[in-house]
Amino acid sequence: MATDLNPPAFTTPATPRYTLVEDAQGLFISTVQCALGIHLLRMAGLVTGGTAGLALVIAYGMGWSFGAVFFTVNLPFYGIAWMRKGRVFAIKSFVSVAAVSALADAMAPYVSIAHIHPGAAAVLFGVVAGAGLLGLFRHASSLGGVSIVAVIVQDRWGIRAGWVQLGYDACLFVASAFVLEPMQVAWSLLGALVLNGVIAMNHRRDWYVAA
Repeated sequence: MATDLNPPAFTTPATPRYTLVEDAQGLFISTVQCALGIHLLRMAGLVTGGTAGLALVIAYGMGWSFGAVFFTVNLPFYGIAWMRKGRVFAIKSFVSVAAVSALADAMAPYVSIAHIHPGAAAVLFGVVAGAGLLGLFRHASSLGGVSIVAVIVQDRWGIRAGWVQLGYDACLFVASAFVLEPMQVAWSLLGALVLNGVIAMNHRRDWYVAA
């Protein structure tokens, strides 16, 4: 199962393959979407699920760079990805996490938002980052951490990746209630519901995915 191309999990003989250029531009667009979604969350002081949510909570509490924390907390998961999903998936996930870490911090001085309603930030995050994650999944990548485990669970047991992430997110939001105001947690939960709904409804292993 843990091969570089993962054909049993992702492809059928009729599945079209991306070219190298198509794969690269798909990963680039997807990482930009994810970074933009996280930037919108930070402008509203919200969090999300997965390791991105954990990194946001730590960054808020400690005053550290989100990008540095996000990159660091994902490091232990690449070994799992390498063993269970193969070298290509692990390397692509590492590159995607590094790109989102850098882009999310780089956007701050260039995409300045004076005011955004937390509800709008939550919904926009869910839609934009959800589309970005779909793109990463379909190009055999992820944003590390829980998303790696979620895709593995989906491939092995058929449980949608979005629902797996939602279970983890619920635990994270309970913990974030000790750091954030109740309304911040509530708006953050809305964003996570939108994001995971987008993934659960649209990410299927029998749809096209890059090798």
